[in-house]
Amino acid sequence: MVGILSIFLVLLFFLGCKAQQVQSSISGATSQEKPILSSGVLSQLEQELTSIVEAVSPSVVTIFATQEVGGVEVPFPFPFQIPPQERRSLGSGVIIDYKKGKLYILTNSHVVQNARNIRVRFDRHMEKRARIVGVDPKTDVAVIEVDDKDISNPQGRIARLGDSDKLKVGQVVIAIGNPYGLERTVTVGVISALRRAIGITQYESFIQTDAAINPGNSGGPLVNIKGEVIGINTAILAEGQGLGFAIPINLAKWVSDQLIEKGKVVRGWLGVVIQDITPDMAENLGVKEGVIIAQIMPGSPADKAGIRVGDIVVEIDNQKVGEVRDLQFRIMRTEPGKDISLKILREGKEMTLKVKVGEMPEERALGESEESQADLGLVLRDLTPEEERRLGVKGVLVIRVMQGSLAMQSGIVPGDVILQVGNRPVSRVSEFLQSIDALRGAGKESALLLVRRRGNNLFIVLRLR
Repeated sequence: MVGILSIFLVLLFFLGCKAQQVQSSISGATSQEKPILSSGVLSQLEQELTSIVEAVSPSVVTIFATQEVGGVEVPFPFPFQIPPQERRSLGSGVIIDYKKGKLYILTNSHVVQNARNIRVRFDRHMEKRARIVGVDPKTDVAVIEVDDKDISNPQGRIARLGDSDKLKVGQVVIAIGNPYGLERTVTVGVISALRRAIGITQYESFIQTDAAINPGNSGGPLVNIKGEVIGINTAILAEGQGLGFAIPINLAKWVSDQLIEKGKVVRGWLGVVIQDITPDMAENLGVKEGVIIAQIMPGSPADKAGIRVGDIVVEIDNQKVGEVRDLQFRIMRTEPGKDISLKILREGKEMTLKVKVGEMPEERALGESEESQADLGLVLRDLTPEEERRLGVKGVLVIRVMQGSLAMQSGIVPGDVILQVGNRPVSRVSEFLQSIDALRGAGKESALLLVRRRGNNLFIVLRLR
């Protein structure tokens, strides 16, 4: 219904532009010659839409991914083996490059991450096996590759990419994908909003659209009226209608270029935790702009530059910082080793600090009080003595679970307290990591965890690979 409304608004625009021409036709018509309004404007609109779809469709593919879950040896009360189970996911992708006999396909990380088998369907009679080039859960971007054997006109299948920095709310967009396996389904809408954050990835600046998006659309293109891909469809809010979200293509392209060239994403890093300044905070601090430093990692670039907790960053390299993502995205894209200038407010006084941007380390090294295993997607910390007294247990607190990670797929949620790995109690993050490393060293595919959740204990099988 929302998509139909969007098309109707577009039609009104075209009809408005042709109003005088239509009025003249009506005035000159006789009773036997009634005007047909659709013969001009509607026909032109229809031709434009079909031309766009025909041009873009060859670059859109269906992705089938198979993941293996389960398969754990339970040591008690009687030893037995839980057989592994297969889980299949469906998504979309868009071809963005072709070189050295390989087609490179852009999609979402959550479509292909940890998949042991990926197949890509190009046409009704053409399906090929794919290989993961790289995944980036922090942005939910992934790149897979397929060899060009037996694929007709591979160079002609490359999608044209637009410039998502120039988008405006209200622009007409087209989503193409494979919802529920219905290949190359086309929906039309408008850009409803820009720079949206909905809490599913670490770096978010989503395009919001009312073009209908459903499960299976993930990884497919969002296209403008020039036939350029301006976003990668990623998520919906299931409780609403017409609330779809796409990764801006400029961000997706920045990530995909690094995945293709390096197999990973290298990001700039300051080593700070920052917050937006709320109206209440602004009143207390006496400021109306900038972001406040809430935490500094020991030994980080920010620490070495003399940045302090409570400093308010208002500019980076003479560009204003209005909210967290302004600073976050600028630092992310800054090459490690480069010097930047930060204008800050400290106790009401303005000052400028030079900072040498570092390279974002593996998450295990982000701080002394918390650690993680990036490949599991867990960020953990030790319980404080007060928490141990209040909960009545010793264990390791889960403070974050990465989107689409092994931990999320296994059912672990933030707030869980891990009490045991197998039969071994763990009361420190270091003990948890040692237990996981020991299981991996023994060739185990999963670990049985005892977890305290909302006052109750339960066992969870954590996949290790």
